[in-house]
Amino acid sequence: MTAIAAKESGLAGEFISNINSDENAVMRELYLSTNVIQQAIIAQDKVIKMIAEAGSCVIIGRSADYVLRNNKDLVRIFLYAPKDYRTKKVMEMYGDTWDEGKRNIERSDTARSTYYKNISGKKWGDPRHHGLSSVYL
Repeated sequence: MTAIAAKESGLAGEFISNINSDENAVMRELYLSTNVIQQAIIAQDKVIKMIAEAGSCVIIGRSADYVLRNNKDLVRIFLYAPKDYRTKKVMEMYGDTWDEGKRNIERSDTARSTYYKNISGKKWGDPRHHGLSSVYL
């Protein structure tokens, strides 16, 4: 999807891929409001809609639940896990300490939340926006 959105917008694939990165919390909202980011988001929206129109699919992230909100056959699922479980997984995958893992998860969650709020105006992870919310253990 990133490659198609990059082609659609004329922006680099890596740039599109990193739109909701968690690198700088202070500048995140300003960053998301820039014209070039808005172009990338519009390109992503077009690609998400194009993929959905082509047939059954699973799209993870990129606020696809919101982008496709008007599709009558949309199934929205939000998977989540307790922070302790997630921290342990980050420690296993990246070799982080407990504190580093918690900090990285918080930074990532904040980036996702800000991105989703920017796209939809809604709170990321709110179970009222999903047909199914499920804990992963």
